[in-house]
Amino acid sequence: MFPSPYLSSVSPDAKAGTEVYRLSVREPDRDQKRDRDQDRKQAQPPVQFSLVEGGDGCFELDRRSGHIRTTGRPLTPGAEYQLQVQARDPGSEQVLSGSVWVLAGLRAPQFTNESYVLRVEENTAPAAKVGLVEAVSFQNQPLSYVLLMNPANLFSVNQRTGELSLTRSVDYESGHNIHALQVRVTEEESGLSAVTEVVVHISDVNDCSPEFLQSIYTKNNVPETISAGTSVLQVLARDCDSGLNSDLSYSVLSEDFSVSALGALSPARRLDYERANHAYEFVVVAMDAGTPPRTGSASVRIRVANSNDEAPVFTQNIYRTFLSEDAGPDTLVAIVHAHDPDGDAVTYAITGGNEDSNFLLDKHRGVIKLRRSPAPSLSGPQYVLNITATDDNASGGPHPLSSSAQVLVGINDINNNRPVFTQCSSYSAQASVLENQPPGASVLQVQAEDADLGLNGEVRYGLMQRDGTNSGFSIDAQTGVITTTTTFDRERQRELSLSVTATDRGEEPLIGICLITVAVRDENDNTPRFENSRYQHFLREDTPVGTSFLRAAAHDDDQGSNAAITYSLTNQSPAYLGVNPATGWIYVNHPISQSRERGMGGGVGAGGREREVGKGRKKERDMGGERERGGVKRAREKRERDKEERGEREGGEREGGEREREGKREEREKREEREKREKRERARQKRERDGRGERGGARETEKRERERRMEGEREKREGRRGG
Repeated sequence: MFPSPYLSSVSPDAKAGTEVYRLSVREPDRDQKRDRDQDRKQAQPPVQFSLVEGGDGCFELDRRSGHIRTTGRPLTPGAEYQLQVQARDPGSEQVLSGSVWVLAGLRAPQFTNESYVLRVEENTAPAAKVGLVEAVSFQNQPLSYVLLMNPANLFSVNQRTGELSLTRSVDYESGHNIHALQVRVTEEESGLSAVTEVVVHISDVNDCSPEFLQSIYTKNNVPETISAGTSVLQVLARDCDSGLNSDLSYSVLSEDFSVSALGALSPARRLDYERANHAYEFVVVAMDAGTPPRTGSASVRIRVANSNDEAPVFTQNIYRTFLSEDAGPDTLVAIVHAHDPDGDAVTYAITGGNEDSNFLLDKHRGVIKLRRSPAPSLSGPQYVLNITATDDNASGGPHPLSSSAQVLVGINDINNNRPVFTQCSSYSAQASVLENQPPGASVLQVQAEDADLGLNGEVRYGLMQRDGTNSGFSIDAQTGVITTTTTFDRERQRELSLSVTATDRGEEPLIGICLITVAVRDENDNTPRFENSRYQHFLREDTPVGTSFLRAAAHDDDQGSNAAITYSLTNQSPAYLGVNPATGWIYVNHPISQSRERGMGGGVGAGGREREVGKGRKKERDMGGERERGGVKRAREKRERDKEERGEREGGEREGGEREREGKREEREKREEREKREKRERARQKRERDGRGERGGARETEKRERERRMEGEREKREGRRGG
């Protein structure tokens, strides 16, 4: 809807249907949608208009066309009606609202804008159009425009069209850049008029070029040693324009210098006195930020002063050479050389990599040799010597200058170190294998070290074996892991000796040897065995309960806890006899009655701590039955003999009492002896835990076995005496 505010007028006598105003909607981006597909436009529904309120029923609004017309109801002359209207877009559901004021009578002209703001560039030609003020006549009468306020008569207005133009040229730099005008429009017939304000801004044009304060800038005696980035000269330019048109930036047409945003010139790299004429000449440029930009330039001349600014230069940055590990005194290593561009004399020094003082350097000639005394001691793989060359500053300068190079001395290794098993002394304590274990079991991993380099320091492992013999072990040549190739029996061989070799891969290989003792650990693979397969003893029927009369001794070929034996008797009914589980002594466990039993028999069993003796148990029970029947017969014969001795019963009873006391004394001695054995066994087990080795354990086991056999013999003799 245009212009704003939305004003209109109508005759108080207007007939029904007289058009008063036409509403229209303009999309802000209509220019961007101009090329949109026409079919798509036609498919969109048109904007719909509506009269919300106002008008006292004197006006109506066409929903599709936006025309506001009279309804025919009487209008009050001079009255102004306010109509609230809406425009709705069915596609986007956007709703716009506004007010239209309708005057029943004559209305003064209306400018399209309440006020106008114009911008005129300073280079606009005189009489050129600079703007347009336009008004609307509600009575459709011709309009006339006139300037009411025109300072300095700088502008003029076209009476018919309202075009504004300059009467003469303007200059932004004059300082008077804003002008306020008033324009009046008048209907020629009715004389009705309206006034609006026009503000004109004179804008700057980039019509000035930057100008340097000097056309030539000169700087003398700039030291060639000055650091890059140090300011040596200041340049300055000005621009009579304003704003961006006067913003300046600087640049130089030289790779050797740079200029800051404020015009400070400084070297971009190290200066060189030896260049032509000992001077640098170039152009500095100032450019403004206008459109298009304008530039100005000036010449710069920098004269350089000489100084000792050149360090010596080596012919090579890195020198490479090789020596044998056994090279002797005064052996030539390398020759280094450096020259000084300033013509100064140069001296040399080793400044790093010679911590062992194996190398000597002639400071004037640059010759490097091995020291004479003491003899050099070289070790690989290489030495990195840092060599420094320093001038004598004869050309003048704040201090002498120097530079560095490296000499890489490679050492060719000699195979003069044999492999060494550094942990050889501890291998025997670690090496062991369990008996009866299948081949392929891992025993130990050995490791040898060789101080040589390359192939001379690479080690391969092996085993030394006698011709025609097999040690039962193999070793991985790369890793040094020792594994078994056979199954071992501890009862046949308790330990084995191995000679492990480590050989380097030099042309004349060197060998290191380590002797290792491998202990065979015991497995409970042997059953206890009795000294006799059958035991026989005669007892009096009055033998006291608890009397020990026979020892059934057994032994086990295993070691340690696997050789500990526990004794037991087969089931008896009644249980006349018992056995000491630790010693194997059989004793009377129940009073013996001659009237009921003439012979007693039973099977004695010996079992290990981890495995009980069960092999052939049924056969032992059968043999025990036979022994029991023989025992009954012998007991009957004994009772018959005892009848003849009844007269001596009292003496026998006394003798029985003595035997009972003797039996108790023997039982006490046996218990004390058993406690001693158990104490010795605990001490032996502690020594084994402390790592005394299997050989000591084997000797201890043999000693203990001899003691057990001797004790068994002694107890057997005592048992016979007691019987």
